[in-house]
Amino acid sequence: MTRYKKILKERGLKITPKRVAIINYFLKKGKYLTPFDVWVHLKKNFKKLGLPTIYRNLEEFEKIGILTKIEGGTDRVYYGICKMKDRVHHHHIVCTSCHKVVDFDICNFENLRDKIEKQTGFEIKEHHFFLKGKCKKCKKEVIYEKT
Repeated sequence: MTRYKKILKERGLKITPKRVAIINYFLKKGKYLTPFDVWVHLKKNFKKLGLPTIYRNLEEFEKIGILTKIEGGTDRVYYGICKMKDRVHHHHIVCTSCHKVVDFDICNFENLRDKIEKQTGFEIKEHHFFLKGKCKKCKKEVIYEKT
């Protein structure tokens, strides 16, 4: 939590009980969540907590690198905690079963940039790499179900 408080402070955002609770909930769950999931959980502890407040905070956290935003297949938006340290360029992989989010810093994009720019005519300014699959635990569960 100390690291996330430091990021908030560096970016000029107040460290409020609601913001701390949001970050703690993501740390506790360790998977991606919808804004509605976060709101349902936190409204038990905060009487005056509206869904727009959750959306605003999640968007701010995504802008400053605390959360990563994941577009769902059904026009839903999910967020997951970003655990990569020191703002290293990195990407995310999400388990399609348990929704666990894992950060990884392997990126071979620079080798593809020229080819993509030549083929499309675009000048690429940034990229985001996002993978979906089954985590080790969920893969094991599938194997056990088949036997």
